[in-house]
Order: sequence, then C-alpha cells, then structure tokens
Amino acid sequence: MTPAGHGNLVGIDLGTTMSCIARLDASGTSVTIPNAAGDPLTPSVVYLDGTTALVGRTAKDAAAMDSSKAALAVKRDMGSPLYNRTVDGRRFRPETLSAIILRKLKKDAERRIGPITKAVITVPAFFDDTRRKATEDAGRIAGFEVLDTLNEPTAAALSYAMLEHRRVGTAGHVLEIPGGEMNAVVYDLGGGTFDVTVVRLRSNRFETIATDGEVQLGGKDWDERIVQYMAQRFLEKFGIDPTTDRQRRDGMAALAERAKILLSQLTNAPVSFNHQGHELSFSLSRAQLEEMTSDLLTSTRVVTELVVRKQAGLRWDQIQRFLLVGGATHMPMIKEMLHKLIGRPPDDCLDVDQVVAQGAAVHAGILAAKADDGELEIAEDLRADLEGVDVLNVNSHSLGVEAIRNGAPVSAVLIPKNTQLPIAASKVFRLRFAGATSVDVNVLEGEAIEAANNIPIGNCCITGLPPGLPKGAPVQVRLAYGANGRVNVMALDMTHGTFAETTIERQNRLTEDDIQREAEFVNSLNIE
Repeated sequence: MTPAGHGNLVGIDLGTTMSCIARLDASGTSVTIPNAAGDPLTPSVVYLDGTTALVGRTAKDAAAMDSSKAALAVKRDMGSPLYNRTVDGRRFRPETLSAIILRKLKKDAERRIGPITKAVITVPAFFDDTRRKATEDAGRIAGFEVLDTLNEPTAAALSYAMLEHRRVGTAGHVLEIPGGEMNAVVYDLGGGTFDVTVVRLRSNRFETIATDGEVQLGGKDWDERIVQYMAQRFLEKFGIDPTTDRQRRDGMAALAERAKILLSQLTNAPVSFNHQGHELSFSLSRAQLEEMTSDLLTSTRVVTELVVRKQAGLRWDQIQRFLLVGGATHMPMIKEMLHKLIGRPPDDCLDVDQVVAQGAAVHAGILAAKADDGELEIAEDLRADLEGVDVLNVNSHSLGVEAIRNGAPVSAVLIPKNTQLPIAASKVFRLRFAGATSVDVNVLEGEAIEAANNIPIGNCCITGLPPGLPKGAPVQVRLAYGANGRVNVMALDMTHGTFAETTIERQNRLTEDDIQREAEFVNSLNIE
C-alpha cells in the first residue's frame, strides 16, 4: 500500500449516472483509481436495506429486483430539500444519498492508495449556488475536506492540456500549450446535465470565456423517450399502461438505457419486457431513436451556437479544439450533429467518462502546490510548475437582489453572467421606511427581469443599522462570487459609514448540526 499522505488528494466526478475518482501520481500524471471490482467507473446508484448500503453495479442489479429501496439520478435533485421519492421507506436529502456514493468511492480508493482526506468535487458549469453548496455539503458528510467545487468543463480542459503536453513532449512548464494559446469548446452531455463552455487555454492559464446549459437535460432524457415509446406500444397492444407501476417503470428505464447503449454500436436493438402476464417484444432502430429525440439534440445545438457565437463572440474557425465530455456523447447522433455544425469532427481523444475526474485531480494538485502544505508528494520542479498555474472561471448565472420598480418586484443585477471570477460588485439601495434598523434582501441568480422567475439563493438580513435613519437613507449592498462560484454578501450603512451585519439564510440549507447528524448516519452504514 502507498504510504499514508501520498495520494491523499483526489478529484471526484460525482455524476448523475456514473461517478469516478482520480489522483495525481508522483510523475504528475492524473490516473483513475479503480473501485473494489476493478472498474474505473462506479454507477451512481444507492440501494438501502436497513443498515446496509450497496453502491454501484451491485446496487443497480438490486434495484432491478426492488426499486423501492434504490436511489438513482440523485444529482438531478441536488439543491432540493428532499430526494424525489422514498428509499427503503424513508425520505432522504440528496446530500445524504450523494454522500453515500462519495463514501463508497473513498472507501474503495483508500484500499489502494491509503487514507484520503481532501478532494476537489466537480459540478456542472451551470449549477447555481444552492446546488454547489449541496455538493460541497455532500462531500463533507462523506468525510472529505472539500478543497473546491470545480466546473466540469474546466476539469476536462485541464485533462486535455496535460495530455497535449505529454503528446508533444513540451519542455518547461507542465501545462504549457503548444503554440501559446488556443480556444476550446467543451461540450458536456452527461447522464442528467448538459452544458457548453468556451475556454481559452494559455500556457499555465485556463480562462473560461462563456458557459451555458441545462441542469435537466442528459442521457436520462433519451432513456425516457424510449420508455414512453415502449409504454405506448404496450398500451396499444394490451390496453394497459405499464408506467403506472413504479417497479415496472424503473425496469423499463433500465431496459431503455441498455437499448440506447446498444444503438451506439448497432443500428438495431432488441427490446422485450413482461407486465401483468403480457409480453412485448420489438426491435428499436437507431433511426427511430434519433427521430424521437430530435428535439433534445436540437436543444444542445442551440445552446452550443448561443455560447460560442453570441456569448463568446467567436467564429467556428477561431475554435482550435472541440472537446467531448460525458457518457451520452457516445451516441453517434451527437458527433454527427457537431460535425455538421462546426465543419469537422469533434475531438474524442480523451476518455469522455474519466476526463472530468482526472482533471479534478490536476486541480487538487494545483491547489496543494499553491498551499505548499507538504501533502502533495511530487518532484519539486513539477510542484513549482503546478504552483504557477492559474484557473479562472466565470459565473453561469447573473447575480442580483430583489428590488421594487414601478410597484413590481424585479431583479436588480449586480454581476452579469459570464463575468470572470472571483468578482464583487455593489449597488446602493434606499430604505423604503423611516426608522428601519434592518433590511431584508432577497439574493437571486438568473437572467429574468421578474424577480419570481429567477433562482432564489436565500434571504439576506442586514442588521445593525443605527436607529433614526430617514426614509430613502442609502445602504450599499455588496455581492461577491468566489472563485468556486459560491456567493457572499456584505452591506454598508452609508449614513454613518459602518458595516452592517449580513447573513444569507439559504433556502433548504444544511446547518453544521445537520451535516454532523447526516455524517453520523452515513458512518453507521455498512457500505459495500
């Protein structure tokens, strides 16, 4: 076993359908850590039976027998107060179920590399503050010190830069880009989320230019179209809708996923299932799948064009690399659509399923090198190179506060989307009532003018204002995005020049006591 302390920094891709953990080895190479079964990927499925928690392939197999004890696609519910259905007769927070997956990854990896304490966990670039905080909390519940929550496209770009450096044998800086600079587009279609990000890669500098996407669009939606098609065929033949039975519906979803995977290799896939003594068997063609999901494909194309042409302001000939990320990009229709759109085949030189975790491990190494805390055991010249790498992200949502305009609540934007992070901005607001000693401010993320159509981050209560302030007295509110996309708030009483206290009461948030309680529960489980 590797000595304790070496390899205890990891990068984790906590995916909707698959998860992966990687580390940076002593040579500076990012490598995936296989699970107990020797597989690089672990299905993001939890099966709870009392105090036993199965995670991964065995959980997926058990779910086929009894889906009432299974949690699937938990990532889609991150940021919500509860997972969308009961598991083993109980309701759980998404953070807790995600923590069980993370704990399994940690347990399996520690068998190979020794104790692990710190991790970078990736998130879709389009995740808002609430979902990012939930991901961070899940990591803490699982027993990690979460160094950062890194955007998945940025992680992929880091992996690509490392590969390109090794491929050309570039001397000098470990992340030196051949030619000095390139623009790259990361098209990331995973099991449950989708985003497109434009990244400018310079030697030892990674700068996100623009990002956009959908948190409810991914390979699962292709599966759902197959389920709907199966249900319609069954209803027409037998007059019964099989999707009204939860166990049968979950079984159909598993069949649909297998058919989709087969159709990435074959032009036809057999489908067969039983329900209430009736059997339906038919052959599903790749052409049929493409026809029934054409709108989903179009949605990804529209977002791609929007990000590259409008938000980043680039032409296709100004893009040097078009990188594919996410398991759903295995579908031939994705590559064919992008080939037509950009005029050349997209780049699939990296393993689309492992690239994000491996990039997160690189980022963990960069953070450790900058911290110089002795926990990254690599050559000193490599440490010096990593220390000099800068990773710059942008915010995926505009940030503002609720204000009243012409008697209606609107969003007053302080930080527009695609602003380079970290960033802070302030705006002066005036008291609506004389004598107020506190002010409630609703912090919002989103692009809509109407306040109600944005994502509520939480309520910020500005307290400690001096008594006797007149109506219209100015209070300056300062909003800030950290480098990891997390939100902070400050306020200034401009009448007396003193800072007022501010605390964001986030919706659906976990307190420190909640995190401790959930960690104790996860620790009590026999996780296999």
